[in-house]
Amino acid sequence: MDRPTTPPPDGDQNRSGGLLATTLLVTVLAIILVTLRMIVRIWIVKKVGWDDWTIILAALGHPIGTGLVIAQISWGFGRHAFYLSDHEFREYQKFSYGEWLQTFATLTFTKISICLILLRITIGRGYIRSLQALIAALILSNVVLSVLWIVQCRPDPAKAWIKEIPGTCFGKGQLQRIIISQALISIISDFMLSAAPVIILRNLQISFSSKIGLFVLMGLGVITGSLSIVRTVLNGQNVTNDPTWLSIPNWYWRTWEVFFGIVAACIPTLRPGYVWLCTKVRDRSTHASKTSSTPLFQDGAKSPMVVAPPKTSPASRDGVLLVEMIEADKTMGATGMEWEADRDDSSSEDLKAGNSMIDHLPCDMNVSGHLKRMDSEARIGTAEHVENQI
Repeated sequence: MDRPTTPPPDGDQNRSGGLLATTLLVTVLAIILVTLRMIVRIWIVKKVGWDDWTIILAALGHPIGTGLVIAQISWGFGRHAFYLSDHEFREYQKFSYGEWLQTFATLTFTKISICLILLRITIGRGYIRSLQALIAALILSNVVLSVLWIVQCRPDPAKAWIKEIPGTCFGKGQLQRIIISQALISIISDFMLSAAPVIILRNLQISFSSKIGLFVLMGLGVITGSLSIVRTVLNGQNVTNDPTWLSIPNWYWRTWEVFFGIVAACIPTLRPGYVWLCTKVRDRSTHASKTSSTPLFQDGAKSPMVVAPPKTSPASRDGVLLVEMIEADKTMGATGMEWEADRDDSSSEDLKAGNSMIDHLPCDMNVSGHLKRMDSEARIGTAEHVENQI
């Protein structure tokens, strides 16, 4: 790729400071997110799966990419190529060549991790097969595009940045098609993975607001897909005779795309940690309020205060009384007390109907009279079940 032969109208400017700050920022944030995810998975959920290992591989791509970007900056990235020496421009091209391979791999591992997360909460055979097919397609496409990128020059791939080596290389149009193909695969998979939670979790037995929250958390891939669309539109900036300057906007969009992929893969898995933290804070505040509660004796009184029992709703109070009545009847029968011999058939049938109703209630009742939904009411389960699976 030849460099410009005429000086640019804006002179020798340098935008490397913003490039360096951005790549360091996204790398630190990505490492923090993945670290928090692993803390939640290991010490709270106590379950580590393949999705966790793949997101670690994706996260490793960030420090690798940062090293490559820093090397590019040192060789002129952020300046016009006209002001670079032949050696500087050659070294920039070499590290840019490697950074694209890192981008392909990082995006692929991130999307595979999201697919594996969805497989944790998916029960339909059709959904499972679809996600497995998507994983296979992501792996295959990444391998093919990476190989094409590596062999863009033959017989020696180093000809991509050392023009003196004999051989042939892909033209600008062919290189653009490789990058656009990867971007299109990224866009399609991002929007598919963002829509999948809506389809899979639509029957989840929780409140509408909680369901929307889960959809939002697990649908953050929409941001990644949108960034990829912008990056694709600006793809022509990558294949130009002044890539050290003109490709800067595309690089920003690509960098944030990779970062938000990590965000989309990690944020949903942090919810159990958030719930755990809220529970700890609530328990501590409850304990503090109990220790500072009212005294046992009223002022001037000789007898302890009588604390009224907590109020229960009519439905739960009637349910507790009904359970107590049935248990009392069973206890009386167990201790040898018999029913009256002249009991009429109608009352006996009523008692049997009452026992049958209790035995077949679709919910358990705890001591406090609160109702707990049975798992048989839904195929997927509660939000807690989904959190544990995530």
